[in-house]
Amino acid sequence: MFLQHLQDSACDSNDRHEAVNILHRLDCYTSELRVQLDVVLDRRLVQTFFNLAAIILMFRERRMGLLLSELGSYLCGSGKGPAGTKRLSNLLRSKKWTSKFIDDYFFAQAMQGVTELTQAGKRALLLWDDSRVEKHESWVCEGLCSVWSSKAKRLTRMRPGYYRPPKERICVPGIEWSAVFLSALGQPPRVAQMTWWTSRGKYKEDPDNIIWRLLRKIAQQVSHPVLHVFDRGYASEKMIRYLLHFEQDFLIRWRKNVYLLYEQQRLRIDQISRKTKPRFCRTIYDKERKKTRRISIGWTQLAHPDHIHKTLTLIVVRNIKHAGGPMYLLCSLDIQTAALAWEMVATYAHRWEAEQGFRFLKSEMGIESPRLWFWDNRLKLMAIVTLVYDFLLQTLRRQREWVLALFQRWCHRTGKRYRNASVPLYRLRLAISACLFSLWAQSSG
Repeated sequence: MFLQHLQDSACDSNDRHEAVNILHRLDCYTSELRVQLDVVLDRRLVQTFFNLAAIILMFRERRMGLLLSELGSYLCGSGKGPAGTKRLSNLLRSKKWTSKFIDDYFFAQAMQGVTELTQAGKRALLLWDDSRVEKHESWVCEGLCSVWSSKAKRLTRMRPGYYRPPKERICVPGIEWSAVFLSALGQPPRVAQMTWWTSRGKYKEDPDNIIWRLLRKIAQQVSHPVLHVFDRGYASEKMIRYLLHFEQDFLIRWRKNVYLLYEQQRLRIDQISRKTKPRFCRTIYDKERKKTRRISIGWTQLAHPDHIHKTLTLIVVRNIKHAGGPMYLLCSLDIQTAALAWEMVATYAHRWEAEQGFRFLKSEMGIESPRLWFWDNRLKLMAIVTLVYDFLLQTLRRQREWVLALFQRWCHRTGKRYRNASVPLYRLRLAISACLFSLWAQSSG
């Protein structure tokens, strides 16, 4: 349906013109991928692929946003919903393509982005993080495994009058989720890799194998240096061993109870931090908590006991008001200046963009809502959702002036706060959804 509107050049209104402009941008973004799919798929399935991406871009619903019956009713109209659902099922059930097509497309675009950032004189960052897709009421679909429920943790948090939290963490059926985002300081991220995996059944996967394969792929195909940024979940000797094997630079937030080699002595991180005096102070603004903080940094050289040949740098970040403990950043770069040390602190803070990506995909894209029996079909649908998400990121990154003009018409907000605020991804999603829905409503009959 949307592809027919794109091919029809007659635009009889400004609203229709803006909607067709959005479809044209989506067409340009997916053209290379659709050329690859056209080699192995029927032309009608390739058209359905584009229409499905446009419908996901338009339909905003967290609980039912990716149900095939809902998407099918938008594809062919509510009167022909079963026909639209069958078209989508034919696309997802086809054995002639897999989600690897989209994964390879993401990786190729990310490698091109690394080259662009390097030529612009910026340090390319690969932000690693993990999450999970929770399916609380499901237990018979392929690929489900036991995952720790972040929603249950949030709901059982202690509040005034309620003082009995569960003694152990709550696990529910779901799917493990690993992601890598490409970014640079001061820039929105882009998707480099999205992997969904399970720890049970015939599709069982070892997370170490996923990390190893991706690092090997990066080492073989990336000709420019990149900096890998990890949270505490990756703080282990095994991770350092993998990174050193492929000669990759890294920045990891380290745990305080791990022993490292400092001046020929095995000491815990907290013991080393007491010997590391603050060198510089600075007032920073925490945009997530909307407050300013006065922090100090100090750094020292050390090594890991199992990799004594590699000199590492430990950066100790302290809150001057002693609110909370220090933050320990373990870096493979040789830090000799305060400017580079502050850059590493800002780099780790920038890793929050990966957390925001998971949050957006769950809340706005409804990635936890698919109800598909088979594992391969589910991976294809979630890969298409990620493709739409990356399209929004690219639009936000490259067409800022057009985005601001789109906000004036389709997502207008009054007040100085909205005029001075950075352009949010949620507002862009709302504006594009409203614009495309107006086109669909005018032509659906």
